[in-house]
Formats: sequence, C-alpha cells, structure tokens
Amino acid sequence: MWVKMRRDSLVRSGTMGVNLLPVRLPSLIRRSLPLYMLIQFTAGFEYAEHRFLGDQMNLKYQHPKSATDQTPDGKVVDVVASDLPLLKLSKGPDVLELTYGEISALAGDFYGTLNPISDAKSDEDARTRFLAAYNTLADNPADQPHDGQVLIKHLQDEVDQVEALHKEKKDPSTWYKDGTGLAGMNAIDKLIQGRHFPIYSELLKINWDHFGDNARAAYRAGHSAALQLATTGEKTVDRLVKAYSINAFADHFLQDLFSAGHLRTPRRLLHGGLKNVVDVCANKMHDEDCALGLSVSAPKGNPWQAYGDKRLLDKCNEENLLKCQAAIVESSREIYDAWDTRHAPEPAAYKAFDIVPTKASALSEQQTLAPLFKLGPSGEYKDLQRRLELKDRKVWKFKTNWWPVTTVAETYTSGLWKYPITM
Repeated sequence: MWVKMRRDSLVRSGTMGVNLLPVRLPSLIRRSLPLYMLIQFTAGFEYAEHRFLGDQMNLKYQHPKSATDQTPDGKVVDVVASDLPLLKLSKGPDVLELTYGEISALAGDFYGTLNPISDAKSDEDARTRFLAAYNTLADNPADQPHDGQVLIKHLQDEVDQVEALHKEKKDPSTWYKDGTGLAGMNAIDKLIQGRHFPIYSELLKINWDHFGDNARAAYRAGHSAALQLATTGEKTVDRLVKAYSINAFADHFLQDLFSAGHLRTPRRLLHGGLKNVVDVCANKMHDEDCALGLSVSAPKGNPWQAYGDKRLLDKCNEENLLKCQAAIVESSREIYDAWDTRHAPEPAAYKAFDIVPTKASALSEQQTLAPLFKLGPSGEYKDLQRRLELKDRKVWKFKTNWWPVTTVAETYTSGLWKYPITM
C-alpha cells in the first residue's frame, strides 16, 4: 500500500577499438542530433520511487530513556520509517529533518562526489568514498540545510503526482511519460548552483555506481560502514539513528539492483565521447530495459519479471516491488540487529543479496528482449557489441563495427524510444 510521503516543512580519448566519433560530424548527423539529445544521462529509480521504498517500511527502534539520556529504554517497537527523522540538518533557526526514504531518494543521484565508490582499490577505500558521498548531505554546514530544502521542494510535485495516480490505481509511469528531460536537469542544476560539491548533471555523467556489479559494490561499502558504526562505541539510540541514516544512503544502490535498466547495461564502458554521446547510448539501453522488463531470478526461488525506472509502482511490476521491499527490510534489520547484539555479519552473508536479481539471470540469452549492447569476449569496449537491428528488439544478432553517434541518431529518428516503448 502507499504510505503518505510527508514533508512537514518543506573522455576518454578516442583510443577505443569501436569507432567513437569522427572529428567532424556529417551534416545529416549534426542535424539529427541537436545538443539536447547528446547530454541526457540515466538516473536510478525516480526520486518518488526511491522515497516510497525507504519510507513505506517499519524500522525496529527503541526510544531513549529521556531527552538527555540516549540509553535505550529496552522496549522494542516498530516505527513507520516516514515517521522517524534520521538526519537533522540545521543552521540557526533553519532546520531540515530527513527520513529514511528521503535520504535514499537523495543519495547518489543528488548527493555524491566525483570519486565513484566502485572505483575503490580496497574495502576501506570504498567505505571512505561512500562516507565522503554521504557527508555531502549529512555533514555539510556550508551547503545545508538550504541545498536539501530547495531540492525537496522542487521534487515534491513528482511525489504528489505519483501518489495521486497510485491512489487512483493507475500506473504512475503515465505521469513520467513526457519526462523532465533537459529542462528538469537544468532546473535542478540552477537551484543548487554554488554548492561546494558536484551538481546534479555532473553526478549523472559518472553514475556507474548505480549499475550492476558497481551498485553491489557501492551498497556493500555503505552497508558495511553502517554496520561498523552500529557495532562500535556506546549502545545509544542516537548511534542507531545515525547508522540507519548511513544505511538509507546505501540502500539507494540496493534499490537500483531491482531496476531492469541497471542490471545488464555496461554503464562504465558506455562513457565518454564528444558531447557524452557514448553515455547517451547507455541511456537508451537503460530506458529500453526499464520499460520492457527482464526475466530475473535470485540465488533461490522462481524467476519473476522486473521492470525499472518510472515503473516501480506499475501493476506489471508488483512482484518485483515486493522483492525490492523485502531486500531493504533485510538491510535495515541487519543494522538494528548489529546495534542490538554488537555483532555484524560478514559481507558474504548480507541477506539482501539473497533476494537481489542475479547478474547471470539478467544476462541470460533466454531473455525475450535482446540487449542493445552486449559485452564481447574481452569485456572491453573494443569488443562491445551492438544489437544488429535496433528496430527488431527480439533478435539476438550483434555487430562490433558500430558508431555511437549514428546509433543515437537512429534511436531518435526511429521514434522507437518514445513513450510507450514497445517490443
């Protein structure tokens, strides 16, 4: 069921094997690809979807003994996440309180650094990178609470529209059909200009932390950091709350692992080129997989159909939604249990990964939808294969001699990526 989402206050160089881009574009291609077509990037589930996922669950909690004593009172209760502020950002009388869902929704897409978590060379480096990203939101007196306030106010319309459609038992993806596109990206960048860390569009350009194995690594780093905090120091309620807030940031990447467009898109490889044209290729594969869905399975259990961004709350995605909800409940429960018992599980035993779709299932050649791009034998860009026929989405035939710019041009001129995307 829908839970009310309240707001009480409000280049690489051209050294790759595959042709990247000629120095001068042919006139037809230049006309086919105006600037706005070459600067779009993929996010994860939409803001309202991430916020719903984090705020709809119950969190295990113990109240402090008093306002001045953070020792737990020993009475375990379940609290709806939307009713438990986890972060309080303030500057003088100006205060912004954030819930689990709000933190998850802002994580990564709107708050982060130019050092991707999954680029880390060690587990400790990954945690350091993760916490640096988290602290652009949580420990940033130079920008907060103003930065968070203007973002949430701007994004509230999306939340309201999605909530209304969901209550009317209509697919929320119908509201997203026109998208926010460049106007949305530019509007957000304008709202947050002057901040002391990367703006929205800069984070989107390097967002491979939200895809496949990289999303697993980003979640693992954040969940580990939250568990580490939960099991060290004194056992106090404010420590549990802080650990929950860190885990909420980490859960954004866990949630992305239930979005079809984030499971097999080779996002890290599809990056660069003039006007970021290769990134746009990633966006097209992402949008196609999200809209049409993939048959996936977890390490145990039967397969199910997963859709993606903008379709989280659509009727066709109901089973995938339930799986995703179960995973984030397991994630949050591990934080509480670690805080309560002072013992954290090893990364290999993180329960959420027992529910997440496997990489193998997403990459299976039994999928009805042939991938727009497919890794070759080396796993490198030079062997990256493109679907032979963009228009025939069911045919598993590929080629290695392809141009990003002509591929992007064809996706626009064909009309096949306009809403609704169909098989």
